[in-house]
Amino acid sequence: MLVSTVKQFATTVSELATKLANILAEKLGHEGVTFFEENCLPSTCYLRMNRYPACPKYSQVLGLMSHTDSDFLTILYQDQVGGLQLVKDGKWISVKPNPQALIVNIGDLFQVTFLILF
Repeated sequence: MLVSTVKQFATTVSELATKLANILAEKLGHEGVTFFEENCLPSTCYLRMNRYPACPKYSQVLGLMSHTDSDFLTILYQDQVGGLQLVKDGKWISVKPNPQALIVNIGDLFQVTFLILF
């Protein structure tokens, strides 16, 4: 049961990512909604399920170093613990978890693709 649920989730999120990428391509001036299907390899969707439990001694522990998302497109669901931050105007801002929303991050690979192709 769990395996089929995970497979269905991965398929659904992969389809969402394809739709979002094609919408972004169209909004960036490329006509048609099949740009990536015509110009890229078939799906290379990776499903990562990470769990980072709340740390009881967070003041004594360092988190991940600041980094960019090197992927193409990331679709993220946060749990109630949160922890995701972004930099805006040189300041770190916590992204409040919303159980009714997904976070879509345009990664470095997506940005480079458009620099090369357009």
